[in-house]
Amino acid sequence: MKLIIGLGNPGEKYTETRHNVAWIIFDNLNKNLDWNFNKYANSNLAHTTLENTDVIFAKPGTFMNNTGSILPYLIKEYNFTNEDIVVVQDDIDLPLGKIKISHDRGDGGHNGIKSIMTQLNSREFVRVRVGVSILDDTGTLRKPDVLGNFSKDEMSILLKDVSPLVGDMLTTIISQGYDKAMTKYN
Repeated sequence: MKLIIGLGNPGEKYTETRHNVAWIIFDNLNKNLDWNFNKYANSNLAHTTLENTDVIFAKPGTFMNNTGSILPYLIKEYNFTNEDIVVVQDDIDLPLGKIKISHDRGDGGHNGIKSIMTQLNSREFVRVRVGVSILDDTGTLRKPDVLGNFSKDEMSILLKDVSPLVGDMLTTIISQGYDKAMTKYN
C-alpha cells in the first residue's frame, strides 16, 4: 500500500493557487475517485488501485505549515513506512511545466515538506516537485507569490500537460520504484 499526499491549503480562496497545485492535479487526474473526510487523519482521503497496488490519496485538511500532523494516524492505521510515502508539492524553484522526482533531499524552504520531515524525523521519502514559477522570454525565472492564482493559460498547461505527466510519474514510482522513475523522468 502507498500513501500519496498532495500538499495544499484548505478553503475556497486557495483552490486555484500555486501552493495547491497538487490538489488541482489530483482532482484533474482522479475525477472518479470518491473523496471522504477522515476526522482522525484530518484529511480528505480517496482509496484506489494503481498497478495492482492499493493507494490512498490524501489532501490534508491542515494548512501547509502543519501538514505533517496527518501522518501519525495514517502511519498507525495503515502501517505506512517512509518508503510508502510519496508527496506531490509545488516548487517555486522550477518553472511551470518542469517536474522533478526526488528522494532524501532537504526541504528547499517549503514549509509543508519541513512539517512532514519533522513528523517523520527523516527526509527519506519520495517527492514529486511540480514547478509553479514563470520562465519569461529572456529565460529568467520569476517567482510569483505561491498564494497567487494561476492564470487561465497556466491552468490550461497544468491540466493538459502537467497533470498527465505527474500521473505517469506516480504510476512509475508505484510500479517500478522511485529510482527508475527518476532515471526516466528527471
